[in-house]
Amino acid sequence: MELYYKLDDRPPLAKCLILGLQHLLSALPGIIGAPLVIASVLGFSVQETIILVNASLLMSGLGSIVQATGMGRYNMGAKLPVIQGTSFAFVGVAISIGFQYGFAAVIGATIAGGIFEILLSFIMPQVRRLFPPVVTGTVVCLIGMTIFPVAVDWLGGGHGAEDYGSLVNLGVGMTVFAVVVVLNQWFKGFISAAAIIIGLTVGYALWFALGRLDLTSVAEAAIVAIPNPLHFGVEFHAGAIIAMCVAYIVSMVESTGDYLALANYCDTRLDSKRLSAGIRWEGLNSIIAGFFNCTATTSFSQNIGVVGVTGVASRYVVMAAGGILLAAGLLPKLGALIASVPQPVIGGAGLIMFGMILAGGIGIIKTIDFSRRNTMVLTLGVAAGLAVTYRPEIVGQLPTALKTIMGNGIALGAIVTVLANLILPGQRMEVEEEPETEPATQS
Repeated sequence: MELYYKLDDRPPLAKCLILGLQHLLSALPGIIGAPLVIASVLGFSVQETIILVNASLLMSGLGSIVQATGMGRYNMGAKLPVIQGTSFAFVGVAISIGFQYGFAAVIGATIAGGIFEILLSFIMPQVRRLFPPVVTGTVVCLIGMTIFPVAVDWLGGGHGAEDYGSLVNLGVGMTVFAVVVVLNQWFKGFISAAAIIIGLTVGYALWFALGRLDLTSVAEAAIVAIPNPLHFGVEFHAGAIIAMCVAYIVSMVESTGDYLALANYCDTRLDSKRLSAGIRWEGLNSIIAGFFNCTATTSFSQNIGVVGVTGVASRYVVMAAGGILLAAGLLPKLGALIASVPQPVIGGAGLIMFGMILAGGIGIIKTIDFSRRNTMVLTLGVAAGLAVTYRPEIVGQLPTALKTIMGNGIALGAIVTVLANLILPGQRMEVEEEPETEPATQS
């Protein structure tokens, strides 16, 4: 794929901010959606909800900046354009722990789980060897296929919305969709690279013109928010920690697929040291997130699609996105303004971004030998992943720990694909030997 900005290219500041904003808006529903769901289910007050959302924006900004810059001295950060933030991957377990022990136990389990993830990051060279192209391609395809329904729900107005699928929602969303396609394919240069943010701007303006834009939250938001560490307290319970660690394992599997897919789009090699550095920072960022009142952070799959659609692989663009997220966490009015972008607008672009992730997986798969064995490896992984994606209730009777793993289509599909590649008879695919590389140095 032709890149408009390569991995280490440094666009002018104004372009960095514009291109970074389209990364931010793509991840925003997850970054603020996860804490809003947790706060709603656990009965948080309005003030407590604001604290949780502001902390999520702040930690997502910090996580993304370090992933993009890298901390070579400490071997942390993948030096890839990774948007890292609070995720729905931890919502289920956080709610379960919150009901049983209280939110202070969620904070304690988040901190302990982050330590657990840091320890596991040291075995990533062994994990990386389990992901040859037949496995990587299958997992990347599953990432695109399993999160695609999320974009459809955004397009409809949000799952459970009273006006879900209304003509207004679909009309605005598909206008964004059309604008992104036209600008990306019929224009060149910066216009093509900024197709998503331009499409989102058009959709936002159209939503405003229809009189549907509600800026009440912006008017009511505070001007500055100063973080208050451990506002909710902290407690450590063995059962809560074990449940959270299972969720961290699932997150690591997903992140491995994300990093491999992103490296492929960025036209760079992801060796084991780089993968370990990325996972290690996810663990440390989650520990910090716990201290600052929010749940664990992980990589965002949707931003892979942004890179694929726009050809903008510059990690400096993601640093800019991280800076905006930091500002949004400290300046609630800015955060509220960003959060005011309606879901149908984001959904129109999401259809293209998530489809692009699937296309990336197909690009990896087409490089393999479609022998009978490799075809079966691919088939088993896709079958397992889509089975629980389409019908999650099929694992509803399993114990909680198993359900956390088996109920995640990406994680289950990855596990089945890895096992199939190891077990099925015949010549199994292996990862090429990696050259020795020095840890990435900080920019």
